[in-house]
Amino acid sequence: MCADCCFNRDPFLRLEQFHELVFPYLRTTIAALRKLDMYVIKNTDGNILPILDDLLASNSHALHSLDPQGGIDMADIKARAGNQVCLIGNVNCGLLDTGSDEEYLASARYALRHGMLDFGYIFSTSNCVYTGMRLSRYERLLELLRTEGRYG
Repeated sequence: MCADCCFNRDPFLRLEQFHELVFPYLRTTIAALRKLDMYVIKNTDGNILPILDDLLASNSHALHSLDPQGGIDMADIKARAGNQVCLIGNVNCGLLDTGSDEEYLASARYALRHGMLDFGYIFSTSNCVYTGMRLSRYERLLELLRTEGRYG
């Protein structure tokens, strides 16, 4: 379910508005999809923390993109939501594009280290890998995943 709800600073709507105008329909749609035995991933980047309770209560199977540019810290989100929903993302795609090798790899390692506590994490960037991004950096992420992203 790809429909952004948040800017980097805060949600598009005030919490009360989101709860009244979006949450009931999100919850109903997800329930209908689950009834059809479909898996549901709710996607939104930005600062989801103000609406996190509603996102969790909507009962999707997973949340993506867990955006560090929106202030989402993998260790915090794992502690708050990791036992309720599968978490996807948190590798800073801004750093993947413009950061140094050390910066984007540190972001990837941080996401892996904290996301992989227990189970329920899918390694991914914090947004889409877009046209023009250096393929060599994405390939390096995949190599990092193969070497450091294995559960014991």
